[in-house]
Amino acid sequence: MSEIIVGVGDLQLSNREDTVITTFALGSCIGVTLWDPVKKVGGMLHAMLPDSKIHGKTTEKRAMFVDTGMQDFFEKLRQMGGNPQSCQCKLFGGAQVMQADSFFKIGTRNVTAFLALAEQSRIPVLCNETGGQYNRTIKIRLSDGLVAVKTPNQEVFVR
Repeated sequence: MSEIIVGVGDLQLSNREDTVITTFALGSCIGVTLWDPVKKVGGMLHAMLPDSKIHGKTTEKRAMFVDTGMQDFFEKLRQMGGNPQSCQCKLFGGAQVMQADSFFKIGTRNVTAFLALAEQSRIPVLCNETGGQYNRTIKIRLSDGLVAVKTPNQEVFVR
């Protein structure tokens, strides 16, 4: 079994069924998994911020943002033979890990941005494991699309 690590502001895909894709410690960031059960292709995005327009200029780290990261995710998935509309889509993270006023509730803003984009793109979200005040580590297994979720001081659970 091979493992691919997704860093913060990163996007990784694979079409190898023996692959697990992992990201660590999603706090206010979101982790999005897409898995095409027919083509057995899938991946993960670890996005930090909701909208690339707040950056004010183009960036090479498009996966850092929900909007541009998801555009690239859909495109790369299609290039590997997958269809975003027939994928199993799961969403994780978006926690409020520190006290903040409404402007700085980045976790909530990330989740809201993603859900609006998913609705606009006609991507059904099968799992929405977001919010709270704790981080999550997630692993998607490309043989079956199952996502293992680990939170501090809790047993691993599967979605």
